[in-house]
Amino acid sequence: MPGVLLAEIVSYVGFTEADAANLRGLGPVVKPRIPEVVRSFYEVLTQHPQARQIFRGGEAQILRQQELLSDWLRELFDLPLDDDYCRARFQIGSTHVQVGLPQRYMLMGMEIVWREICKVVRQGKIAEAEVKLGSLHKLMMIDLAIMVESYQASDAERVRNQERNAVAEQLVRAEHLAEIGQLAASLAHEIKNPLAGISGAIQIIGAGMSADDPHREIVHEILGQIDRLDATVRDLLMYARPSPPKARELKLDALVQRVLGLLRREPDVRRVKVEYAPNDGQSVLHADEAQIEQLLVNLILNAAHASPDGATIEVSAESLNFYTRLMIRDRGHGMRPDVLERSLEPFFTTKAKGTGLGLAICRRIAESHGGVITVDSKVGEGTTVCVELPRGSRPAKPD
Repeated sequence: MPGVLLAEIVSYVGFTEADAANLRGLGPVVKPRIPEVVRSFYEVLTQHPQARQIFRGGEAQILRQQELLSDWLRELFDLPLDDDYCRARFQIGSTHVQVGLPQRYMLMGMEIVWREICKVVRQGKIAEAEVKLGSLHKLMMIDLAIMVESYQASDAERVRNQERNAVAEQLVRAEHLAEIGQLAASLAHEIKNPLAGISGAIQIIGAGMSADDPHREIVHEILGQIDRLDATVRDLLMYARPSPPKARELKLDALVQRVLGLLRREPDVRRVKVEYAPNDGQSVLHADEAQIEQLLVNLILNAAHASPDGATIEVSAESLNFYTRLMIRDRGHGMRPDVLERSLEPFFTTKAKGTGLGLAICRRIAESHGGVITVDSKVGEGTTVCVELPRGSRPAKPD
C-alpha cells in the first residue's frame, strides 16, 4: 500500500528528480537554522489553549516533540522519496491520532513551518530561491497528503476498535444478566408458593384473634412484610421472564388517567401533586396494555419516592408522527452522574428498601415494544424520564 499511495501522490503533485535536486541545494541553507524554525513553530502553537492541552507531559514532552520536528525537517532535504519515507510519514499521522492532536493543528502547523522556511531561504539570497521553494512546497504537500491519509485510516481503526470493545462489553453484560435472570427466576419461583402459604396461615391466625388482642398489630406488620416480599418476587419474575407484548390499540389519555387513579391511594403519591394535562383524547398507542400500565406505575412511583412533600410531578403523553412519547418529570433530589449512568441497570439501587428492578423493568418493556427509554437528571433539580415507543410498528421480539 505505501508504494501505491506514494506513487499516486507524487504523480498528482508532479514531483521530479529536478525537485529532489533543488531540495538538496536548499539543505545547506536551511539545516543550520532548523532550531530557529522549530522554536518559532512551538511559540505559535503553544499560544492556543487547545493545542497546549495535548502536551500533558509538560516541558519534557515539548522538548521531545521539538526533536522529532527537527528530525523531520532535516529529512526533507536528505531522504529518498521511497516506501520507507512514506511509511515514516504515515506513522506521524497515526501518532497524532494516538495523542489526540486534532487534524487542524497539523494543517496549521505545516503552514507555520512553510512560512518560517520561506523566511530563512529568502534571507539567504540563494540562486533561484523561489523555484527551490516551489520544490519544497511540493514535498511538503506530499507529506501532508500522506499524513491526512494516515489520520483517516487511524481514526477509522480507532472507531472500529471502540465498536468491537462496545460489542464485547454488551455480550459480557448480556451473559451476566442472563445468568442473574435465571438465578432470580429460580429463586422467585421457589419463594412464591411458600410465601403464599405463610400469608394464608397468618391471615387465618389473625382472623381468629379478638379485636382487642395485642398481637393483632404484629400480625398486621407480618402481612405487610409478606406483601413487600411478594412484590419483590413479582418484580424478579417480571424481569427474569418477561412476557411477549400482546399489542392492541390503546387510548393514551384513558390509560394515564386510570394509572393515576390507581396510584392516588399510594401513600408516597398522596403526599405529592401529580399534574397531567390530557391532550385531545385521540392519541393512541399500539402496545401491551398491562405492560405499559406497569411502566407508568413504576415511573410515577419512582418520581414520588424521589420528591419531597408537596412537590409536583409532571406527566405527559403525546403521539407524534411515528412514535409516542411518555414523559415523567419530578423536581426531587436528582441523581449524581455516576448514579445516573447506572440507573437503568438491573439490581442497582440507592434506596434502602429497593430491588433495583423498577427502571430495569421499564427498560425491558420499552425495548420489547421496539422503543427506547432515556433518563436525564441533575442533583438538586430533579429527574426526567422519557419513553419513546413506535406508534404502528410491530413490538420487538423478547430476549
